[in-house]
Amino acid sequence: MAPTPRRIRQRLSWIAAAAVWCSVLTAAIVVGAHSAFPRIDPASAAALGSFGAASAGLLMWRAAGRIKQGRRVTYQLMAAGIQVSAAGIAAACWAPGGAGTIIAGIGSSTAIVLWSLALLRLPDNGWDPQAVQRRLVDGAFVGLCALFALWLLAARPLFQAYRGHLDDGDLAIVIPAMMGVVMLGVGFTTTFRIQRWRRRHAFAYVAVFAVQLTATATYTTWQWDRPDVRILWWSVAWVATCAALLGVTYLARTQKPAPIDKPNYPGVHYTVMGGAAGLAAAAVLFNGANAGALPLDAALLALAAAGALAARLVLTYFDVRRVTGEAAARQRKLSAIVGVASDTVLVLEPDLTVTWLPEDSAWRPATDSGGCVGASFLELVHIDDRRGAEEDLRTLLDGISHTRQVSLNIRVRDSARRWRHTETVVTDLRGKPQVRGLVARVEDVGARRSLETELARMAYTDPLTGLANRRALLQSLEDGVSHQDHETALLLLDLDGFKNVNDTRGHDFGDELLVEVSRRIKELLRPTDVGARLGGDEFAILLRASWSEAVATAKALVARLGEPYEFHDESTVFTTGSVGIATASEGLGDPEILLRNADLALRAAKQAGKNRHATYDAEFDRKVRRRNELTQELRGAIKRDELRLVFQPVFSTADRTIVGAEALMRWHHPRLGHVSPGEFIPAATESGLTQDLAVWTVNRAAEQLATWAAAGIKAWISVNVSVKELHTHLFATEVNTALIAAGVPARRLVLEVTEHDFSHQMNTLIAQLGALRGAGVRIALDDFGSGYSSLGQLERLPVDIIKIDRDLIAKDDGGVGALAAVTVELGRILGMEVIAEGVETDTQLNAMIAAEAPLVQGYLLAKPMDPEDLTRWLTEEPRALPPSPRPPIDGAIVAAEVDDPGDTPNDVPKSEKS
Repeated sequence: MAPTPRRIRQRLSWIAAAAVWCSVLTAAIVVGAHSAFPRIDPASAAALGSFGAASAGLLMWRAAGRIKQGRRVTYQLMAAGIQVSAAGIAAACWAPGGAGTIIAGIGSSTAIVLWSLALLRLPDNGWDPQAVQRRLVDGAFVGLCALFALWLLAARPLFQAYRGHLDDGDLAIVIPAMMGVVMLGVGFTTTFRIQRWRRRHAFAYVAVFAVQLTATATYTTWQWDRPDVRILWWSVAWVATCAALLGVTYLARTQKPAPIDKPNYPGVHYTVMGGAAGLAAAAVLFNGANAGALPLDAALLALAAAGALAARLVLTYFDVRRVTGEAAARQRKLSAIVGVASDTVLVLEPDLTVTWLPEDSAWRPATDSGGCVGASFLELVHIDDRRGAEEDLRTLLDGISHTRQVSLNIRVRDSARRWRHTETVVTDLRGKPQVRGLVARVEDVGARRSLETELARMAYTDPLTGLANRRALLQSLEDGVSHQDHETALLLLDLDGFKNVNDTRGHDFGDELLVEVSRRIKELLRPTDVGARLGGDEFAILLRASWSEAVATAKALVARLGEPYEFHDESTVFTTGSVGIATASEGLGDPEILLRNADLALRAAKQAGKNRHATYDAEFDRKVRRRNELTQELRGAIKRDELRLVFQPVFSTADRTIVGAEALMRWHHPRLGHVSPGEFIPAATESGLTQDLAVWTVNRAAEQLATWAAAGIKAWISVNVSVKELHTHLFATEVNTALIAAGVPARRLVLEVTEHDFSHQMNTLIAQLGALRGAGVRIALDDFGSGYSSLGQLERLPVDIIKIDRDLIAKDDGGVGALAAVTVELGRILGMEVIAEGVETDTQLNAMIAAEAPLVQGYLLAKPMDPEDLTRWLTEEPRALPPSPRPPIDGAIVAAEVDDPGDTPNDVPKSEKS
């Protein structure tokens, strides 16, 4: 696999570091082998300095590795410069003669190049070619000027006095020293060019220059045979400056970004460059006055400075060309944009005279004579809008407008003598030297206004019928209820059986029917009325009428909608409509409440049989709110442990004992109190909670059976289930799980199914009940005699027990039904157990005993009771059915009904059975 660029850089870094430390360690070994302890000779001092500098460079490299990615390379270049310089001086300690000098010079020169690159890169944390070029040229010019003056006036005379002439060893010192002066100019000039990080940049370049100065001084004092102590002190200073640069690196690791850019100082920058040029000129004049012509080496430095200045002029030329090209491109782009835009720009004098108009405008304002420039702006404005525009512009000119801007909705004449609707924004720019006037942006909004009108029409109109939509109706409702001098009524209409039309004839046919319905609605509307389609097959009519007039309109609407609908294909459709009526007085002036009340009235009309009208009824509203509240609270009733079971015993007429008890669900809410089963069972059915309640009942009944079994009481448990539970395969699993967890036999659980349920999907119900019966669970047919089961169906049903409906046994006067004995005999013939429920009088009890009904149940014998009371009764009084109405108890069948409000438990009305 080919190495990645990052891996290549890491390898090169390791190779370079290894080379540096090989040179430094070799110098230490060679110098140590030739040195006499404890005396430190010059080579030892240089080797010691190179070792300390290399160590500082290595630490700086590692510290730079934790700096942010953009700035990391800059400080790594500085660290590399330190190590290259240390390696070069160390090589001079062990390399023979001239080779060591050459290596030291190359190392020092390379270090200066690396430091210069770091200083050039530091302001931007990256390589911006244009910025780097300018910094390099400017810095080189300043550095060369300073080097020229320093060499000509000071360094060259001193060198001639002490050294006489340059030899090969001196070049390794002089050339890096000159490059260091140029590097100083680069750092100094760059510091004044940047806008951010001036202090950080100054710290860095001062520290870098100090490292270069001390390294050069260490090597110079060694090569020029200065005292050993001086070499040692310069070595210590070299290590100290490297440590200072290391400290700058650590500061860069914790330095936070500058919140704002600092101001630029172009004057200071150019002063530095001018000062450098002046210093060089002064040096030339001083040398000419005292020494004559320039020596060749100084002339070469002067030529280098002039070359840097020439390079700066060339860069400036290209900058001017680039900026000019960009300005021209921006101008062309602006002209192109203005040419295709729907607005134009005018510049006005304070007296409103037009002084400038773009050449490439999409359209041009014009006066009657056709001109624009030189004419008054008010001459371009329609005469009806002119006075208002003049007043607004006078406000702007007088300085009254705090925003220094006014917006005018005016009509402006164009060159084709057409009036354009515009939105003109006039801005006061008299304080801007570039303008010194008013700038008017004139935007043609004619097409936009036409579009806005069309969108408004579409936003408030139903596209299919042309009637108003819900948004328009709500707005009309707000206007209607706010007018106290008008009586407002709202009619909500919903078609009966419209879904069947869509399903059988298709949606296109359904749309035709909706269009015809809307036409009939429009026929009944007065000019002050508003007809709307709210969505689907739901319509609304807002009337400015009293309650009696609204009722009359609703009657006429129901009658009109009930007439047959003839269509283009000669087909006829019959459908009806239900109407709900609400008035503003009932809505208390709130459109949302009025709409809700009408919806409730419509709901009442639907529940009453459809094809009729109904008015808002506060009692119906209360019931709906109560039903919704019960539905919401019932969802958490199981988790909050608000449900419980009570039991009504079932008696055996043969041995006068209790053979079971019917379990009835009760709900006690902390805030609502005791809630009747007739209320919460229908709510559970509508909200789909019957499955959860049935599973909960089975588990509680199984637990109660386990308790009775532990006490030696034999009992059945009967749980009433509906079609929804039986059609769910998980219900059978839940039943088996509950029985296994409680450890009771399946034969003690009886599932009751109301006779009415068998009229739906007979084959599926028979299969589900057969499966449960095969697992050992017994099946009871509840409310027998109140449904539509035929004898043929009864023979097919997997039923073990028949519970005779109380309407067959008990009459309202306390007598016995004529079919009671026949039904008991029918159950005996079919080989099924029979329970006669609803026994409430002695006459009824004696009749059931005479008919040899095996099991009886009713208020005459016992009312529903808590499980603790029934358990105590079963334990203490095994005989339960004497001639008295409160017998003792001996066994139990428990039936918990969770979803059929028609299955009455004898202690509540039939609608409250649970």
